[in-house]
Amino acid sequence: MPTHISVSDLLGCGLAPRTAYLYARRLEVFERLLSERGADLVSAGPADIAEVACQFPWSHGVRCQLRGALTHAWEVLGRLDGPVRAVRIPPKPQGRCKALSATEAALLERSAWAREDQAGLAVLVGLYAGLRRAEIAGLAWEHLTRGPGGAPLWLRVLGKGGTCAEVPVHRALAQALQRYGADVGQAGWLFPGRAGGHVSPATVWDWVRLVGAGAGLPGLRPHLLRHTALAEAHDRSADLRAVQQFARHTKPETTLTYTRTTSERLAEVVGMIDYGRQA
Repeated sequence: MPTHISVSDLLGCGLAPRTAYLYARRLEVFERLLSERGADLVSAGPADIAEVACQFPWSHGVRCQLRGALTHAWEVLGRLDGPVRAVRIPPKPQGRCKALSATEAALLERSAWAREDQAGLAVLVGLYAGLRRAEIAGLAWEHLTRGPGGAPLWLRVLGKGGTCAEVPVHRALAQALQRYGADVGQAGWLFPGRAGGHVSPATVWDWVRLVGAGAGLPGLRPHLLRHTALAEAHDRSADLRAVQQFARHTKPETTLTYTRTTSERLAEVVGMIDYGRQA
């Protein structure tokens, strides 16, 4: 019989709410398929686990999620010999930069700047600060600080998992914020919602699509703005460590998926090979 591992069971393992919900959904399907074979999570052996796992997509993300869900399910059940390795995982696909081209980014920036509204400002925040859509939605004016003597602006960002970091504000974005008409340090949301809080991340997504359509880029997604900001910063600086800090990534490997190599730069790098031979 299915054991019905619940979201609350998984939360008890210390998982984040979203992860617990996703794991519970995977386990619900997995247990149903196991029961059709006359097995359950308490008694299933490696062959049963492997056979049922094969009915899930051959995807690195799906299989990792499934293995994680089973690991925590067996923790809840007190089973120490759960055959988690019976769930095979394909190699992780190589990350691919999804940044806009220089021409596309310039068109989008002009479209955003011309609007003089919340949608335009949200896109400029994405292009110049590289924030995620939820981070854009939750920005407050008090998150902006300026040092003594008119020093450049800095932005305090509340990121994934409640982490907090400070990043410098690009001069173009500082101009856009100034044009928006509010003073640094005042109270209130940059993008106030109708119910007294800030707008939702879904609203930011709608704004990005709207501004993107005006720039001839239909179907534009907010995360492409983050890809573009980080790729552009790396293109011009070639400083992976600094871009990693700007992105607020824990691992440089994550930042690498946001970088790109142009054909011109590749040719330049190859041309740097020099063994001392005179032409």
